Amino acid sequence: MSGHVNRGHSFVVFVVLIGVGLVTLLGYYFGYVPYLQAGSTSTQKTTLLMDTVVDIRVDGRNPEVLIENVFDTVEDLEGMLSRFIADSEISEINRRAGQWVKVSPLTLEVIELGLELGALTGGAFDITIGAVLDLWGFGSGEYYVPTEEELQSVLATVDYRNVEVDKGKSQVRIPRGTVLDLGGIAKGHIVDQGIQILRNARVERAFINAGGDISAIGRRQDNQAWRVGVQDPENPSEIRFILPLDDQSVVTSGDYQRFFTYEDVRYHHIIDPRTGYPARGVTSVTIVGDNSATCDALSTAVFVLGWKEGRELVERVPDVEAIIVSSTDVWISPGLAKVVTR
Repeated sequence: MSGHVNRGHSFVVFVVLIGVGLVTLLGYYFGYVPYLQAGSTSTQKTTLLMDTVVDIRVDGRNPEVLIENVFDTVEDLEGMLSRFIADSEISEINRRAGQWVKVSPLTLEVIELGLELGALTGGAFDITIGAVLDLWGFGSGEYYVPTEEELQSVLATVDYRNVEVDKGKSQVRIPRGTVLDLGGIAKGHIVDQGIQILRNARVERAFINAGGDISAIGRRQDNQAWRVGVQDPENPSEIRFILPLDDQSVVTSGDYQRFFTYEDVRYHHIIDPRTGYPARGVTSVTIVGDNSATCDALSTAVFVLGWKEGRELVERVPDVEAIIVSSTDVWISPGLAKVVTR
C-alpha cells in the first residue's frame, strides 16, 4: 500500500569526539590549555555547510586562516557535488541525462571513486540511486511509501554500471531517467579535501567533524589518540562505544538518523539499491579507515549488505575496521576489538 506522510523525522549521526573526560559536540577541550610549539596557536570554529554542522579544530601556525580556507573549500565543493544545488555539476549531469557533460577533474574523481566502490560492493553502494530516494521523499522531506509498481519503475534507472566516464575529455554521461546522487560519498570526499589542505600546511594536529564524518590529523596534546564516541542505535542520546582515532577517519550509518513512520512501520533513508526498500538486518555500521570518502560509502554498503555479507566485505577490504550492530548482536572487527571500550 502506498501512502503520503506529512511529517518525517530527521536525525544526524551523533558521533562525537571525546576529550579529556568531556563529552560534547562543541568545545572538546573547553577549559583545557593545550601545549603548543612556539609560534603555534589553537583555533576551533563551527559553521553550517552541507546541510549539517561542520566543526574544525586546528593546532599550528595561522590556524584561523587555514580553517577559513577549509570552510571555503567545503562550500565550493558542495556547490559542485550536491544535486540539490541547481547550478552544481551533478545537477547539470542529471538535467542533461543521455548527453555527455564536461565536468571538473575533482567531480570526475568522485564519480570514478563511486563507481569503483559500486563494483567493490557488488552494487550495494550505487551512485545512481537518486530516483529511488526521490520517490520515498528522502530529498524533499515530503515522505511517501511507494507502491511496488512505482518502485520497479524507478529501479529500472538504478545501475552504476550504466554510468559512462570519458577520462581523457573529463566527461560523464548517464542514461535518460537516471538520477546521479553522490550523497553517500561526497561529504566524505569533501572532508578528505579539507584534511589534505591541513596536511599540506603541516599542521601539528587537527580534526574535521562534518555531521559525523570525522577525520583527524595527529594525536591529542597529551600524545594519546583522539577518542570518538559512537551512538547507541537503540538509545541515540547515549554513547555505546568509544574508539581511538589516530590519523584516521570514521563514519557511522544508522537507521535512527533519518526516518519516518507510516502505519506503525518505520522507514529509514538507507535504501537497498537492489530492492528499492530501506535495508533491514542491522541498525548501525561504523567504519574506520584511512579516508572519509571510502568510510562514507562502505558504511552504507555494509548496512545494505547486512550482518553476514557486510562482515565479509569488511574482512576482505584492507585497512578497514568496523562495528556492526543489529537489534540482537554486535560484531567488532578484530583490529578494532582490541581498542574499543563500551
